[in-house]
Amino acid sequence: MAKKVVLPLAKARAKLYELADHVASSPDAVVYLEHRGKKERLALVREARLAYLEATVERAQARVTKPFKLAGSLQTTLSDEELEAALAEAKREAARAFDKKLGNVPG
Repeated sequence: MAKKVVLPLAKARAKLYELADHVASSPDAVVYLEHRGKKERLALVREARLAYLEATVERAQARVTKPFKLAGSLQTTLSDEELEAALAEAKREAARAFDKKLGNVPG
């Protein structure tokens, strides 16, 4: 993975063409721009990288929205209601873990 660059916006302005060349020369380069008074940084990436990330998120969301039905040869001592509740809790835990992981993303 390419080195990530972090710069205050004021300094980045003076190096805009250099930063653009850096991002354009590497498919996975990222330049984070910090803006005084803003909680979240901006990220400068190639258009193709952004499209890839958007498509990845879209595919992940599509998988999450499909209903899951237990069918086949699995056996359990749980009632249908208990099984549905256990699966719903597992989904909630997975979503919490995913949200926690996203919280660790720079910015």
